[in-house]
Amino acid sequence: MRDKDIYKSKLNSFPLGEIKPKGWLLRELRIQANGLTGHLDSLWEDVGPSSGWLGGNGESWERGPYYCDGLVPLAYLLEDDFLIRKTKKWIEWTLRSQRDNGDFGPDSSKDTDNWWPRTVMLKVLISYYEATGDERVLSFMKKYFKYELDNIRKNPLRMWAVARACDNILCVYWLYEKTKETFLIELADALFEQSIDWTKYFNDIPYKKRMGEYLNWETVNEKIRDLAESKGKLLNELDNVKKEKVISKALAMLLEETEIGRDIFQKYHTSHIVNIAMGIKEPAMRYLKTGNKKCLDSIKKGIEDLEKYHGTPNGMFTGDEHLNGKNPTQGSELCAVVEYMFSLETSIRVFGSAFFGDILEKTVYNSLPATMTPDLCAHQYVQQVNQVKSSLDERNWFDDGVESNIYGFKPNFGCCTANMHQGWPKFVENLWMKDGEGEIYITAYGPCELETDINGKSLKIIEETDYPFNNKVVIKFEEAVPDLKVNLRIPVWGGGTRVKFNGKYLEDSVIPGTYYKIQKNWKDNDKIEVVFPFKPRFSRWYKSGVAVEMGPLLFASKLNEKWKTLKGIEPFADYEVTTDDFWNYGLITDGEIDIEYFKLDEQPFNPVNPPIIMKVQGKRIDGWKMENNSAGDLPEGPVVSNNEKERIELIPYGCTNLRIGLFPEIKE
Repeated sequence: MRDKDIYKSKLNSFPLGEIKPKGWLLRELRIQANGLTGHLDSLWEDVGPSSGWLGGNGESWERGPYYCDGLVPLAYLLEDDFLIRKTKKWIEWTLRSQRDNGDFGPDSSKDTDNWWPRTVMLKVLISYYEATGDERVLSFMKKYFKYELDNIRKNPLRMWAVARACDNILCVYWLYEKTKETFLIELADALFEQSIDWTKYFNDIPYKKRMGEYLNWETVNEKIRDLAESKGKLLNELDNVKKEKVISKALAMLLEETEIGRDIFQKYHTSHIVNIAMGIKEPAMRYLKTGNKKCLDSIKKGIEDLEKYHGTPNGMFTGDEHLNGKNPTQGSELCAVVEYMFSLETSIRVFGSAFFGDILEKTVYNSLPATMTPDLCAHQYVQQVNQVKSSLDERNWFDDGVESNIYGFKPNFGCCTANMHQGWPKFVENLWMKDGEGEIYITAYGPCELETDINGKSLKIIEETDYPFNNKVVIKFEEAVPDLKVNLRIPVWGGGTRVKFNGKYLEDSVIPGTYYKIQKNWKDNDKIEVVFPFKPRFSRWYKSGVAVEMGPLLFASKLNEKWKTLKGIEPFADYEVTTDDFWNYGLITDGEIDIEYFKLDEQPFNPVNPPIIMKVQGKRIDGWKMENNSAGDLPEGPVVSNNEKERIELIPYGCTNLRIGLFPEIKE
């Protein structure tokens, strides 16, 4: 046993429910409750009464836990009795399902990867405990982790559990903080031994080109089919199981039994966008084990390289289903968006670095809303930064199908339908954090209310803002703690930010990319005002393409949208979206820019009534046309065009369903 069992996180999250959404964020969560999240269990058998996680004979792997991972925090944030009753049936069944040996959940005797879905349900139980304080959760998790420690070496991690073990470790460390049971440290060490070393991976990402350069997916499929056919007994045993389960088991056997299989495993799982998004938090978990500050460097290096080789201006890196370069017509999976957000939130908590807050805001305020319909009743499997047609067509994906970028109920594959629900609620949960010394931190900005105790004293703060659609944040202390230290995250783009205390500017200069600390003898009704510089700025990406940004928002072209219902009953249906508008414009970067602000709609992420319209100058590029059902490859800028100048309307990227978000630059 090392001298120190576990190193402390720099910050701690507030218990679920102490931060409540306000303003437009509250409306967003209510829209979510009225959309897929609030109705999914009555629409989809995989999370309906037949779910194995409710004692039925249906889907028994990750979909029920994934759904609850968003449903539970949403229900308690909204204090919605109807949603809370929905969560209780999952929670109570899970707690009752624990067997004498400590295992729990559906019968997993035929599952090759039974550790992974239980990890997701443990995260659900943590949220439930934070909201309710139900002590059964602690004894339940303690018993399960003893079972896991007793069995992890004779039944080691496989497949997804190997790639995603950091989530398992996160749950182990959470329980250790509550109980100080030393066997949990031994279990975490065993999990590290069997998992992918993402800390090492992010120090030097091996895939600096599109994944097709490293892995021939047709060859992989051929080998899987051959193995499945050679294992006739396997197919006979599983003839009542869905085809993907058969292939999954055949793949597991291939990976374990052959050298080429082990090579495929490594390439497959370390290029899979959702695994990578989850793995971002692994160096944070390894820091808690070692205290080595180089773990922070590893995450930063990994994020910087993901942006360098696979990044797009919406905050995400591409992965359709695997890393696929910087071209803005490659897709990014919705599961990866919400998991990346959770990894960033975890990294903020462990390291306290303002660096992660910038990326979190960019992801949540751009990528998350852009891949869902405004009513949150349909979503995409993958989104494109340059997306001019959402249709049932072949595209240049690495490993996704023709449904991948339509808006629908369950396009392409059901994992995102189950997993998308955690995005907004967990973001609200992590808007503020605290340390162990009586300091509080704004880690991301959004309208909310914080009500908690700090060192035994009541604190109530109201954060009033239309951010990110407005540059002003007002923080009111309804109940103040006199000696409180307040840390405001200053975004990396926030040079020139001004801060007022009770109407007077503070003279201390702010430093972008850091926290700005304010220490006062606080009194009830004191007020802080933060005014950010909202000025348009251009960033450069693939083929010198130009993105237009302001604050944390990316801006994209406003295109007329024509919606066609493909199947299903509206609003929970599948849709194709097309446009008759010209989309092939380049931007003149030194031209005039006009900005107009509007009152926020009930749903601000809406192409019909966007909160901001930015008008820029540009020209059409005649040679830029559709290729393979997407916008053609971005012309290398600067581009000469003989067409007339035009005024192009841009709106926040998250408001769009079709758009160009990365433009060629026009040379006059």
